Amino acid sequence: MKKICIVTAARSEYGLMRWIIDSIHNDPDLELQLVVTGAHLSSEQGFTYKFIEDDGYPIADKVDMQLSSADTARIVRSMGYCSLGFATTFDRLKPDIVVVLGDRYELLPIVSAALVMRIPVAHIAGGDVTEGAIDDEVRNAVTMMSSIHFPGVVAAAENIQRMRGTNKNVFTVGEVGLDSFNRYELWSKEETAEKLKLDLDKKWCLVTLHPETKLSTDENMVMVENLYNAILKTDGVQYIITKANADFGGVDINSYWAEKVSLNKEKMQLYASLGQVRYLSFMKHADLIVGNSSSGIVEAPFIGTPVVNIGDRQKGRHICKDVICCGNSFDDISHALKKAINSQKVVDTYWGDGYSSERIVNKIKEYLHA
Repeated sequence: MKKICIVTAARSEYGLMRWIIDSIHNDPDLELQLVVTGAHLSSEQGFTYKFIEDDGYPIADKVDMQLSSADTARIVRSMGYCSLGFATTFDRLKPDIVVVLGDRYELLPIVSAALVMRIPVAHIAGGDVTEGAIDDEVRNAVTMMSSIHFPGVVAAAENIQRMRGTNKNVFTVGEVGLDSFNRYELWSKEETAEKLKLDLDKKWCLVTLHPETKLSTDENMVMVENLYNAILKTDGVQYIITKANADFGGVDINSYWAEKVSLNKEKMQLYASLGQVRYLSFMKHADLIVGNSSSGIVEAPFIGTPVVNIGDRQKGRHICKDVICCGNSFDDISHALKKAINSQKVVDTYWGDGYSSERIVNKIKEYLHA
């Protein structure tokens, strides 16, 4: 029985890998070793490891990296604790392969530990381009340290091939986040309204704004303030806001939202995490998604929900027909909101078909039994 160690450090990452985890957990030939770290163990982020436990998956280990995004020096210290923790975890679990996703900075100490300890790494969602964050540098470093690669689209696969000088063990599988739309039984619009205390006669908007890691804290705070002021100018819209991630500057954004939402409870709600079913159900029925999250770029087009993508955090990615990109200024955001709130849904399957997880698990099994 092969031991598959899946590492997750954030709510979004777990949501994307949920069905890979599920497939491995239910495969009689594989042993799931699920390790949680990073924001999952943070009170600020809502202790999201509890969602994993609620889903019924056993957690093999928790690596507390003493996560702090208060400043960049503390982030680096957290990465050091992460490296120490995973040296112990990998030594104890002795996995046959480590599976990671994306471009979070936590991946650098995790994957480098696996590299030195001669544990192969499977990397999901490599080869993407996001020029407005340090994610590109992290993602590409992880690609170079990994043994098997699962990019979402052909363009990303070609980037990996150019970086590594070979197409060996590079498999285009589609974006894994789309699988949840085919796997979950999502709520109806009426159920969503009842459970989130929303008015069916108003338009609904999902807001997820993360820091742009190449901007200063002051510049990020101007961006969130401009978004807030643009929101205030809209009539007949209710907003569900999910907190920013654990990047540097996220704490400041979350504090800002907490203060402003408390003053506008009829118009806005703030959540540390909605959980997968609630998040995807709301996304499906929302009239608009606003912010700079990858879910607006990748998942939203699959269901056709219109998107306003603010700033440069996702710059370099393919932009589907339902996405309006705008700058950080109040005028830019306000104009894009007005245009998008009355847009029609346009479905685009550029990012995949919603059956990526089974392809990934099958290729991992082939790789380990080769």
